[in-house]
Order: sequence, then C-alpha cells, then structure tokens
Amino acid sequence: MEIKNEVDIEIPDEQNLEGLDDTTDWKGKASELQKLHREAGIRNRERTKALKDKITDLEKNSQKLPEKIEKKSDEFGLLEKTYLASMVKVIDEEEVKLAEKGWNEYKKFGGTFESYVQHPIFTGQLEAHRTAKANADATSNIRGGAGGTETKNTPGYWLAKGTPPTAEQVPDKKTRVKIYRAMMTQKESGGKFYNE
Repeated sequence: MEIKNEVDIEIPDEQNLEGLDDTTDWKGKASELQKLHREAGIRNRERTKALKDKITDLEKNSQKLPEKIEKKSDEFGLLEKTYLASMVKVIDEEEVKLAEKGWNEYKKFGGTFESYVQHPIFTGQLEAHRTAKANADATSNIRGGAGGTETKNTPGYWLAKGTPPTAEQVPDKKTRVKIYRAMMTQKESGGKFYNE
C-alpha cells in the first residue's frame, strides 16, 4: 500500500468566515467540512495501518538476525583465525585446520579459545607439524645418484679419453658440439697432445 501523505492531515477547527454572509448555505458548508474530516480520517487510518505493517515486518526481520549470528558463533570463524595469526603466527592452511580440529574437541570440555591456544597439547602438535613440514621441505630437493663433475663437460677430458661423448654422457648439445670441434681440430694437427 502506498503512503501518499507523510504527515497527518489536519482540518482547522476555525474556518475563515469573512466571505460568508446571510445567503450562505450553512448546511452545505457543514456537510463539506464533515466530508473533509471524514476523508482526512480515512487517509490517516490507512497511513497508520501501513506504518504498523512495516513495523511488524521490521520486528520479524530483526528477530531473524540474532539466530544467524548464534549459528555462526559455533563455527571456527574469522575471530579465531585472526587470533591465531596475531598471537601464535599461524597463517598456513594446514596449521589452521589443525587448530580447528583441536578446538572442536577442546571446547567440549568448556575451555576458552585463548586457553586452548596456550595449552601444551596444541603447542606440541603445532611444533611437531612445523618440524615435519620443515624437514619435508628441506629434503624435497635432494637427488640421489653419482656425483657429476664439470670436467666431463670440457674438451680436454674427451681429448684425453680419445672417444667422443654420447648424448647420455653430455646432455647439453652446445657443449657436445664444442667437444666434437676440438676433437676434429686435434686430428687435423696430428698429435694427441700439444707438445707432440
């Protein structure tokens, strides 16, 4: 329902009677005033009813908001994550999941989140997780196998050996070409060593 007038419509009790004289139809004037009062009252009642409907709608909606907030209070949310990041320096996704899992178990016993974060069980789990992750990161780039030297990639090594390298022995094509050229120039000069 649309509200046309925002303010109550008031009809003044006293009318300007200067333009009236003995020929005035007083009955008609009275019925006109009654009609104005009746219309103003109807509009005021409609406006009041519409405002009451809006108030009841707002009250219903305002009662729904706390329910949503209460549901979120049980979850591991932004408040807990912010506390972890600022107090314990936990920002890694795995560490946050570890804290969330432990907190879900700990809160069953009625403790606070602050006491949980300072509890030796959580701090021990967090330290063990961080140590395991650091060890995994440190050992992830280590490759086993025989150690290689850079001397195999020099023309002098292959000239002394007397056979050209294969692609498996020297994987870099530019280095292999360099070795082949050195071997070809050595054959043209005739000697194996420079002083021969």
